[in-house]
Amino acid sequence: MVELKHGPEPLELTQFLIQNPSATVSDFNNAIFSNVKRAVRVSLHQVQGGLCAYCESHLSSTEGQVDHIKPKGGTFAQPHLCFQYTNYAYCCVNPYTCGQKKKSGLLPIEPAIGCNAQWTISTDGTIEPLSSLNRSQKHNVIQTRDMLGLNKDPELVDERKRVFLNVLEIARTAPDLLTLFLASQPFRYIISSAVI
Repeated sequence: MVELKHGPEPLELTQFLIQNPSATVSDFNNAIFSNVKRAVRVSLHQVQGGLCAYCESHLSSTEGQVDHIKPKGGTFAQPHLCFQYTNYAYCCVNPYTCGQKKKSGLLPIEPAIGCNAQWTISTDGTIEPLSSLNRSQKHNVIQTRDMLGLNKDPELVDERKRVFLNVLEIARTAPDLLTLFLASQPFRYIISSAVI
């Protein structure tokens, strides 16, 4: 998962909130917010290094969606965070993974600094909890992983495995190049937590 640091919110969002102080959750998907959402998408794409916040696949600035980390609707709704930039993540649009899979669930582990500290990647490409965790911590890892479908899409798991094995080979044959190589790869956060 991307260790997300948002930075300053886009000017378009700031201006929208000043001009629309009583905006509601229903405005998020209306035309009134579409240009702002586009600016947020571009900003998050840059902040996330071109990766989906959840699965870490490469993602262009136009093919993903702005997801609410804490949901704006549903059982765990936090509508007061609907227009808060720090509650946004840019993620891929895949019905089996990420924001589409999470829907309005509340993640035990969110994309933020340190979010990869409790799980690792296996050489088969799956994401697993660290063996040193207690039962509650393992539950949180498994619940987060499964809510996002991170081990359910065979193509995603195979691609993660391919990149991880390449990284292990670079670590073995040219360790001085590892950091530079990782910087351009998908899955770099979860892989870095396993090899660095």
